[in-house]
Amino acid sequence: MCKKLKEWACSFSGCDGGDIKADIWLCGIEWGYSGTTEKDKKEYYQTKLINAIAKGSVENPCKNFSWEDSLKYPYGKSFAKLYKAIQSEKIDDYENVANHKPLFRLNLYPIAFSSTDHSLWQEYNLDKTTGFKSKHLFNTWCFFNRFSFFSKLRKEHKPKLIICTGINYLRDYLMCFGAKNIDQIQTGSIKPKSENNKHDRVYYWIKVDETLLVVTPFLSGRYGLNSDHLLQEMGIKIKELMS
Repeated sequence: MCKKLKEWACSFSGCDGGDIKADIWLCGIEWGYSGTTEKDKKEYYQTKLINAIAKGSVENPCKNFSWEDSLKYPYGKSFAKLYKAIQSEKIDDYENVANHKPLFRLNLYPIAFSSTDHSLWQEYNLDKTTGFKSKHLFNTWCFFNRFSFFSKLRKEHKPKLIICTGINYLRDYLMCFGAKNIDQIQTGSIKPKSENNKHDRVYYWIKVDETLLVVTPFLSGRYGLNSDHLLQEMGIKIKELMS
């Protein structure tokens, strides 16, 4: 592994950024790569990514999170609704979320993918780009290197709330933000409103020093927060936990 890769990975690479001093941070797994053509893929994996790694450490991409840009994507729209619910407001007014307080948005891992399928690692020759034979090995390396960077940021800036999406990545989120009192993890569930959506949504929370860390289901998908009702209820639960 080259020195530049470590500098790049242990920085703000793969993050949307925003106000690092914001009370609320939003953390996902990794960028969802939106390129659809082979030309797009080659440009990202064979040019943009390699050039980015070669430059080393990445600074915070922006000081002010762009709610307007975020609302262009399904994930951003769903989070805007969740955010509105946390503020005790109706989520149908989510498009006006840009008038609200600052946000800081980051991701566990720095490389963008169109899915979490580990076979894409070899398909895009990332074993050669990074020196790690598999995505699993790279992610494990991030556990002990990249995550300590974010843990230090959390300790320094003390956000009131960190919302993490994807309960299957609970362990990753706990490690990323330096949670040590694992025996104090609490869990809850939300019941869907529709009879066609019967699966209860489970979520987790824990206090990490002054920060409330909440790990929610994904904001979409069959078992995610895939309705306005579920987003509203999840926001209400988070609001209660913060009080």
